[in-house]
Amino acid sequence: MILQEGAAMLAAGLALGLLLAPATGKLVSSMLYEVSAFDPIAFTVAPLVLALAALLATWIPARRATRISPMAALRTE
Repeated sequence: MILQEGAAMLAAGLALGLLLAPATGKLVSSMLYEVSAFDPIAFTVAPLVLALAALLATWIPARRATRISPMAALRTE
């Protein structure tokens, strides 16, 4: 459940980021050094690295949550 919620937020963030990245790249193209505003490597590597970091950030709490018995979790609520 935790991974599913994290993956949904990740998908929404990646979709929004990939839609807004070309416009932002065009705005800051004068500040980019030896990289074009529409560099395909940057548009591929950056989302992959961010997705890996987000999945790792949701996997650690999900793994920790599986170690607690459901009855112990309900007792603390």
